[in-house]
Amino acid sequence: MENRIPSALSSSVKSPKTPSGIPFSISERDVIKAILEFLEIRGLHITQLSLEREAGVINGAFSDDLLFLRQLILDGQWDNALDFVEPLKPVKEFDFGAFRYNITKYKFFELLCVKLEPGPLHDNDFAVEELVECLKDLEHICPSPEDYRHLCALLTLPKLSDHEDFKNWNPSSARVECFHKVHQLCGHLLPPTGKEKDRGEESNSSNDRLSGLLAKGRFYEGCVDYCQAQAIGDKRGIEAGPMPSDLLNFRPKLGSTDLSLVCWLEMVGKEQFAMPFKQKQLELRVEHIRKPKLEAPWTETIMATPIKPGGQFPHNLVPSSKLKFAEKMSQSMTMSMLPPADLTTSMFPSVPRGNPMSQSTAAGFCLGTAIAEGDAMAQSLLIDEMMESSQLAKTSRPDSLRGVGMATGGYGSNQQQMVPNAAAQITNQMMSMSMAPQVIAPVAPMAQSMINYDFTPVRRQLDEMTRR
Repeated sequence: MENRIPSALSSSVKSPKTPSGIPFSISERDVIKAILEFLEIRGLHITQLSLEREAGVINGAFSDDLLFLRQLILDGQWDNALDFVEPLKPVKEFDFGAFRYNITKYKFFELLCVKLEPGPLHDNDFAVEELVECLKDLEHICPSPEDYRHLCALLTLPKLSDHEDFKNWNPSSARVECFHKVHQLCGHLLPPTGKEKDRGEESNSSNDRLSGLLAKGRFYEGCVDYCQAQAIGDKRGIEAGPMPSDLLNFRPKLGSTDLSLVCWLEMVGKEQFAMPFKQKQLELRVEHIRKPKLEAPWTETIMATPIKPGGQFPHNLVPSSKLKFAEKMSQSMTMSMLPPADLTTSMFPSVPRGNPMSQSTAAGFCLGTAIAEGDAMAQSLLIDEMMESSQLAKTSRPDSLRGVGMATGGYGSNQQQMVPNAAAQITNQMMSMSMAPQVIAPVAPMAQSMINYDFTPVRRQLDEMTRR
């Protein structure tokens, strides 16, 4: 099939009235976005997420709400992710059951990794307790009994990587995969708000842009070489035709000489652009690398506090809370080191308290309520959290979050934005969940009962689930 380049693209034989220099700029932000897309397409999620954090750049057309939800999942804030979408439950188009199933299932995978992986937390009692609670929740929300039995069967594995589906598993890839699944469920329900649209649409990399640019760059260099061969009469270069250059061949640094082809095209007559040509088909073949099987203590990745680019959304609003079992372990070790104290007195002077946080980071994502009785109420909540028993727990969510209300008014008919401007409040509230000095001493006598907590019922339940 013959094509002709439109005459509107042709130029005069006379010297064009263009400046001697050609302005050319490259945005490093755009380059990073192209790299991020390249990494995500090829499943290099550990590098992708590390680059996102170090550069403070995210590739994707997401609203602020979706960006915040995405970061909650990528940081392993499973329970907070469930709380965040609570205002969407009344929306008919939202399948909250499927959303909850995916979040809980991927949380289960990480807890199972902690339990099975050799190390200090191998078969940890607190981790097993939360694992059992997670399975109890999954029993009621799994799509089918077979799906639940499949999850229970994973308990029999010596290592998570021994299963065919998990031989290349790592927390980073699993979290990215989880977000893609829940994005399909709620992405259309969290559109950009008016303010976000006013900021202007930012370009993002798509359609494997980096690979396309590399291929076109190689073709451009091949065309330059071919034109030079024609100009100097290089028979070998002429016979080879315009061939793409090798990507890593040594070439001089980018300079003005690389504009030779562009400058020559400006001098080509109109009749040259009107010449017919035969369109060829591009046969692009990508030689994929064979990724090695990674060997790493994934428990450390799961438990680690992620790196955050300071002051940048959404990282600055994501809390730094840990999994429930890790919180319990920290409390248990802290309390075990405290000396006995009188229940009626405090071993620390009273510290004046500021006003409790009364606003949330997201409408419906409330992490603070008014405390009626000051220290007494804080002490009561602390004791309740410490003495929580898995026998009565319906979900694996910590009490400090379970008691937090979800304001359904945050999601109205106009789908207003769920992330407000209170940038640091959620982080401060999470930090305030740790024990204040004036309540440590009264709770100290409870330490021994927590340390001597009987995990036998939990172990028995785990054995029953494994047999399923």
